[in-house]
Amino acid sequence: MGKSRLNSYFFFMQEQKRLIPAWKNKSNQELMVLCDSLWTALDPQERFRFEEMKKDFVGKDPEAREKERKKGDVRITGGYDTHGRPLVDIERRDREMKREAVNKIEAVANMVETAARAGALEVTKFYVMETNVFVKTEDDPPVFVPAEVSIAKFSLQEGVIRVYQAFTVPGRIPLGYKRLCLENINDGHKIPLEVNLDEEDDITRFRQTPDVEIFEDIRRFLSGSEIVFCMPEKTAQCEGVLRTIAQRSNLTQLNISIVPLPELLFRLANKSQEGITLPSTNMAEIELERERFLYQAGLSCSWHDAMTDTNTCSSATVWRWCFTLLDLCCQHYKIPLVSGRHIPRTVETEPVGQGWGAVDQGRSVRNTANRQGRNMIRRLGGFPSEDVRFREEQVVEEEDNKVKKQDEARGTAGEENNAVQEHIEK
Repeated sequence: MGKSRLNSYFFFMQEQKRLIPAWKNKSNQELMVLCDSLWTALDPQERFRFEEMKKDFVGKDPEAREKERKKGDVRITGGYDTHGRPLVDIERRDREMKREAVNKIEAVANMVETAARAGALEVTKFYVMETNVFVKTEDDPPVFVPAEVSIAKFSLQEGVIRVYQAFTVPGRIPLGYKRLCLENINDGHKIPLEVNLDEEDDITRFRQTPDVEIFEDIRRFLSGSEIVFCMPEKTAQCEGVLRTIAQRSNLTQLNISIVPLPELLFRLANKSQEGITLPSTNMAEIELERERFLYQAGLSCSWHDAMTDTNTCSSATVWRWCFTLLDLCCQHYKIPLVSGRHIPRTVETEPVGQGWGAVDQGRSVRNTANRQGRNMIRRLGGFPSEDVRFREEQVVEEEDNKVKKQDEARGTAGEENNAVQEHIEK
């Protein structure tokens, strides 16, 4: 005998049995005949509701879930993984993670849609977060030893308004992870584990901010906003850093939800009057990962800028993410890009000297009369950076061409003088 499986039609029959008093004592076989015409008349959306009822019931009842298991599927009920954890708990965790991911996408969609309906999408403030850590342990869940936190505030109209940045106190290093901390420091963000008290310069002085002060600063900076954006691969790290700070200092966890930044780029790019300009969230993530402003100067915090040569400063990262989103979206809203607000100050649209011609992808399509503000609209895509290693080659090539043209001009003039002299002698 095969396993009898529940289906959406069964839940439809039970609902009709409750709604129609005359069918109260009918058997399932009788209900199957009576409900057939009603079921056929349902549209797909109404049938989908009963399909969801079936999934909810199967998810809560282990026996029903076992009946639904197809041949070849892993047995969930009564099973354990290699760490001794029940497979039922793992399945429940994965189901909750999927539901949470869907809720985050819906939160971004609702946020953009609400602002667009109110006519305030261009002035709505968005927040982008990035963190650096000394190490991530292999525990489940992992423990993050925080090193740096940065949050940027921006809008389409104003560009990047402000960036909050702070170095955190690392706290107790988990046993056996000190070497990994030092490796991550040398290979990545260069943030020291300890404060050097001999530093006297205010610009280069390294200061670690207490946990309580960081949380208070973040609450003031967010101004009541509960949604913060981040790249998907960094979401767990940002959540882990905030969780570590809250737990070790007995602080109330921040009431924020960290949602995917590519989803925001996708929604903003396609909400303008030009319609669909970015085909998918995956393409939005690819555009953000291209890091078109990676080697622009002046984006790091003052300490990283003065004391290191790394581009992994969390402050520089949130600047680049915001600049990329603004560069891709503002042109569809006819918002001119302001240097230092929507794009880095070092991005030029006109030649600034010999050998430093503007990159075609970054050239303005309108005359830039005001060199102070440098308002402009750039073309979609491309890298506005230029490899400085080719500067000398460009200069030498231009000088060689100049000398060659001068030699050709001298040769032409000499031939003309010879022809005149021969004519005179004749």
